[in-house]
Amino acid sequence: MRCAVTVNREGESVVARCREFPGCEGRAATTSEALARLRQAVVFWLEACPCDQTADFGLVFDVVEDAGGRGP
Repeated sequence: MRCAVTVNREGESVVARCREFPGCEGRAATTSEALARLRQAVVFWLEACPCDQTADFGLVFDVVEDAGGRGP
């Protein structure tokens, strides 16, 4: 599963979001930490979903917008 991810700065935080999972976000000091937290949120959502999705395996984030400004 591929997800289009946007990364933006909000105050002192970098926030990663993906359109496919509008309630999920990752907020942290760096882009890589924000992406890791977003992954945790999406995996949690998928595991709670009554569908046949496999949680973490094959989950790929494509960063389509990066205005986070705090590198990896």
